[in-house]
Amino acid sequence: MNRNLYNIHILGVGFMFVFSAFNTASFIESIVFKDFNRNGINSKTGFYSLAIIYVCIALANWLSPAVVNKLGCKISLFLSAMPYTGFIFCMINPYLATVFTFSALLGAGGGVLWTASGEVIAKNSPGDTKAKNTGIFWSWFNTSMLLGNLFLYFYLGKSETISDEQRHVIYLVLGGLCTVGTFTFLLLAPSGTELADPEAAVMSQGSDLIIQPIIDAAKFCKTWQMAFLYGPIIFTGLSLNFWSSVFITVIGNVFPNRSYLALGGICTGIGEISAGFLWGRLTSRLGRHGVVMCSTIINCALYYLAFISFPFDAATTSAKVAEDNPIISSNIYLTLAMGVMLGLGDGGFNVSLYAALGTIFEAKPAAAFAVFKFVQSMVGAGAFLYCGHLLLPFQLGLLAFTCLVGCVCFVTLERYPAQVLLISTGEHEE
Repeated sequence: MNRNLYNIHILGVGFMFVFSAFNTASFIESIVFKDFNRNGINSKTGFYSLAIIYVCIALANWLSPAVVNKLGCKISLFLSAMPYTGFIFCMINPYLATVFTFSALLGAGGGVLWTASGEVIAKNSPGDTKAKNTGIFWSWFNTSMLLGNLFLYFYLGKSETISDEQRHVIYLVLGGLCTVGTFTFLLLAPSGTELADPEAAVMSQGSDLIIQPIIDAAKFCKTWQMAFLYGPIIFTGLSLNFWSSVFITVIGNVFPNRSYLALGGICTGIGEISAGFLWGRLTSRLGRHGVVMCSTIINCALYYLAFISFPFDAATTSAKVAEDNPIISSNIYLTLAMGVMLGLGDGGFNVSLYAALGTIFEAKPAAAFAVFKFVQSMVGAGAFLYCGHLLLPFQLGLLAFTCLVGCVCFVTLERYPAQVLLISTGEHEE
């Protein structure tokens, strides 16, 4: 195996372990806190913690390129993954101050982690190998949706609450996984470009490294192309909130069996993994707009099924189980099918948005993706603040509305010829 391919696999394995731990921990956070319910912590604390994480990710997004350039990819990945481990271990005996502190540190590290990963892929993908290497990385990363949840499913069995002892074991195991992933990043070897010109990073440092991406992003924010993309980007922020926390919280509040939390996470992961393969292949046949339209149909069908099959207080109740009566009886098999639909619908929008941003803003894609990540993370953070208080039908209605608006905006943008959409190197500077 050559050095470049070795680094891509090491990066993917590291992300698999780190996010197997973090995704599982964040999925069940609100339900764990609900069962814990002391030290000032309750079911709403999990939502507030995730809001802090995504606000900090959004803000760190602007400074992370300078950090990666200063420290290098290997050290940046190692140091930025450490708060993930600290966040998970603090759940063993959670206190409000430590949970919120590590949430902020994790968010700051998250911005650096993702920037550094993109840098590793870019430096180890010479010629036309970028698509192949990105696919290898995402294959490793997507398995993180399954690994931690499989452990959770078999460990929890038929438990109806997560006891202190179970919480200790769960977060010790997840913390161990995250620690393995963190130290895996130290196995990265210098890339070919770093070996050829070890002084390149030093020569590129300076104030422009911080200021220029912000200036480029500010200019892209005002383009008419980005204005059309705000609709679907806002929807992906709300969808992020729903699939990463609200959906699992609803399952925990409707079905007493705590192992169903893991099944919900597994099915959502299957949907997200399938989305990468399905929508990637269908884009060449249907176009990006066709993929978004299909995803919109899946999403709206999902929201309708959730509306009729879940109690209205399923996302907000502080009781052991939701007390309202759903329109039809809640069914775990239908719920798991909704998990797959959730992953497919969310994945379709994200795949199409990534492709559109990379094509339209190909001169400086990093600045465009910074705008995307900032808006998505801030919208997601806002949603985490209200989702523990707003009844489920209103959350589903907001998701359906923004999904439809986002679809209309995206399809309208895609109707313009490619040469009209493309922003050249100097266009945004006029």
